[in-house]
Amino acid sequence: MLWKIFDRTEKAVALATLTGVVVAVLTAGIGRSIGAPVAAAPQYAQLALIWSCLFGADIAAREGQHIRVSALFDMLPRRGRAALSLLFLALILPFLGFIAWQGWFLAISNWERELGASGLSYGLVTLALPVGAALLALSFIRRFLAVGLKALFDPASGTEPTPEDIAGEEAL
Repeated sequence: MLWKIFDRTEKAVALATLTGVVVAVLTAGIGRSIGAPVAAAPQYAQLALIWSCLFGADIAAREGQHIRVSALFDMLPRRGRAALSLLFLALILPFLGFIAWQGWFLAISNWERELGASGLSYGLVTLALPVGAALLALSFIRRFLAVGLKALFDPASGTEPTPEDIAGEEAL
């Protein structure tokens, strides 16, 4: 139940940040065209875009929908696929941990820096790095626990949603 609320909240925030990008870019364009440019609009668009990308990447990782090249998986037997998935997971999780750790220091060091004319902290932009890495690590762990090692990174594992699954999903 908690994960369902978390997932729905994350999708809502992703949609809100994507909407923020559109609104900021539209505001900047209209402002320029009528001779009253909004100086902070590009910075708001940048901030919303980075967070939108972060949440979108996490949602895609959690659902196993990242772009992948499956040629290597297709050549391997089932046990080889599981071993390759274990290797990928063993490389990805420490890397994401490193990114989260170093990204935190980057965000803290940039907190006093101002994001252009917006008056916001540039730390809000760089904070996306550790937050995104932590969310991605959590999503990979959740996916591993849900589908197992053999289906973790395998597009041919049958983990794609069926039409019944799609029809049964609740709207955001």
